Amino acid sequence: MTFLRNLSAILICCCFIVATATAATTTVDCDHDEEVTSFKLLTSAQIYDELVTISQKYPNLATLTTAQELFHLESAGTSQDCTFHRESSSTAGSSSSSSSSSSSSFSAYGCPNFILTIHDTTAHPFGSESDRSLPEVFLSGALHGNERVGPTAVLQTAKLLLSAAQCESLPRYYPPPTDINTEEGANWLLQVQEAQDCRKELLQLYGITDQQRQWLARLVTTRRIVMVPMTNALGYDRNERTENGVDPNRDFPYDVSKPQKCMQTIAGRTVNELFQRHLFQMCLTFHAGTEVIGYEWGAYPYLPTNISPDDTAQREISQAYSSYAGGFEGTDVYRTGTMNELVYAVRGGMEDWAYAGSWDTDKMIKCEPTQYGGYDKNRTVYNASTLRAFNMLIETSDDKIPKDHLGTSRDILSDSSYEYNGHVSRNIRLALTAIELVQPYVVIWGANMVPLKNDIIPSMERSGRICRQSKVMKIPQGRNDTTLAWYVGGGFTVDYTTIMYAKWDNVPEEIHCEQQLLDSDLGRGFRTAKATKGPTRWKSDWMDEANTVYQGQPMFFATIDTSMFQPGDQIAVYATAKLDQGWNYVPDGAKPNNIPPMSHLVNARTNDDWRHENSGKIIQGRQEWYSIPLTLVISDDPRDVNTTDLSDRFVLSNFNVDDRHDLDGRSNDDHEWNDTKTKTNPTKGTSANVFLFFTFSSALCILAIYKVRNWRQVRQYRRERIRNREDDEAFVNEFRTYDLELRELT
Repeated sequence: MTFLRNLSAILICCCFIVATATAATTTVDCDHDEEVTSFKLLTSAQIYDELVTISQKYPNLATLTTAQELFHLESAGTSQDCTFHRESSSTAGSSSSSSSSSSSSFSAYGCPNFILTIHDTTAHPFGSESDRSLPEVFLSGALHGNERVGPTAVLQTAKLLLSAAQCESLPRYYPPPTDINTEEGANWLLQVQEAQDCRKELLQLYGITDQQRQWLARLVTTRRIVMVPMTNALGYDRNERTENGVDPNRDFPYDVSKPQKCMQTIAGRTVNELFQRHLFQMCLTFHAGTEVIGYEWGAYPYLPTNISPDDTAQREISQAYSSYAGGFEGTDVYRTGTMNELVYAVRGGMEDWAYAGSWDTDKMIKCEPTQYGGYDKNRTVYNASTLRAFNMLIETSDDKIPKDHLGTSRDILSDSSYEYNGHVSRNIRLALTAIELVQPYVVIWGANMVPLKNDIIPSMERSGRICRQSKVMKIPQGRNDTTLAWYVGGGFTVDYTTIMYAKWDNVPEEIHCEQQLLDSDLGRGFRTAKATKGPTRWKSDWMDEANTVYQGQPMFFATIDTSMFQPGDQIAVYATAKLDQGWNYVPDGAKPNNIPPMSHLVNARTNDDWRHENSGKIIQGRQEWYSIPLTLVISDDPRDVNTTDLSDRFVLSNFNVDDRHDLDGRSNDDHEWNDTKTKTNPTKGTSANVFLFFTFSSALCILAIYKVRNWRQVRQYRRERIRNREDDEAFVNEFRTYDLELRELT
């Protein structure tokens, strides 16, 4: 019987190998049918269910809580409102810690205000320097409960980001194991398969390419994103504009006449408490009733001029939002402009409060409401750092509850997918743009026209100089024309960019991989390539200005001389860039008079002296931004003319960065420098490739079955011991852990 089971397993495995080998030599049809999802506006209960699922599925990337648990606020509503959470709380004991903690904080009645925070806690542990310095984004789904597009768009944005980041994190090995005939090797193989499956799923469901997946993963692991899909939780559950008759978007202490007329709502208090504990640079607040993107000013004191000191940046950003969001059948792209101009001025609006509350202080007031037992007026006292965010108003749709043209998941990141676009689809892209633009970044694409397979990997510790293994390329010795390619994101205009390089031996010890450098950090060992400038892909009409375009975005190039380095030398290469210095321009007529840009977003990239702190969060201004360094290793072999990526997580390697002469590594096929899809020739070399692939894979399969058989024998032996040692609790627990691991592996 054992022989038959093993024979059956071998036959199944061989069939799988043949199918895989055949698929590997088959031309890919790039116009394949995708599994398209049509978006629908979700109810409170559906959003709650999705949030709990997210928090359980991505525990290292997402945290779910409530304003009631985090800030000890009351819940708005009665026992007849938001009944879904009380129905689910009865089973919270079997849920994950995140969902059960949320459930345990619910009041006996009313609507909890859910807060989802996306934060890569592995890369940026709580309280670490990198955690404190993460740029922060806030997305509010619905201050008005009957304006329904925002909550669904915010939720779908979270799902897209997290699924891409989780997928990109696999396999989690740096470097990959050198021997698959080990437990580590078996785990690596399983993660490789999982990575391939999720990449295929993202392609089928969203049309997401490798480059787009890496972009989404970068957003997750380099920012902290705080989302409140149903800000006015009671209003959303009741499908009403207000919270118990009070408009939350007139409830903030900016340009309000009476202390009793602000912080009357739990929605307003939730937002206020979040701002008190964070240092947001970029925010979106979703509404409906028209189709515009509005920015400051939207307040009576600044009529009729309307222009703020940060108008230059806000104008450019809003136009990028509109362009990437796009239009669709019967609906044009969003109009952009000041709220005073396109909507109307209000008192107590969230947008102007979040932008100017820390510096336009003569319009601020301490709130003393009576609702919900009152609210501490000191919670509406702000330091000079708290309220300097770009908080743009997104009026998503003319209909507050649009019944059609919500969009689909197909080609979700394509701004030209007019046919599949809709109210939800385009606001997902708009939200991603806000997350992108909160901070500049620079990425080294590759060397000598050979790309790096990895960008930045989520859920990976980044202490010290781990990048010396995560971004490594071997180049031929004696070259005086090593070409480097890189691109810039998180902004619009690249005013200056170049390459800096030095032997790792000459890089100061205190410099690590994730660090944003200062001139004083660099020492004297660095050489610099010729500087250049140009646009990013977010700048209007960037294709007319870019020197070179590749994979849908501008690419920068520099040639450096590496002939003076010796075989085995390891060279640290940084790309650096300065962006958006034109945002310092203040248009004529801006109010208040003679005031420079006051936002964190502008000053964080134009003013080296800008430093602000709030609740343990830090914003340090800088003009120059640095990439994660690429390590170039000079080949030992004078006959070696290829440039090779040594940091591909999907390829086994014996390369050890600590051994400067261990350069056997891996070789890449030559890469063509073009933007066409490579298709396999089904006739050239197919039979030989299939035979080799089949032979090698069959051997691995038989070896795996042999190992599983041995593990099963150990399992049976331990089970026999349990029968005789049931009183030994430690041994029984050890067996159960072993048994669970074996079942997962099998």
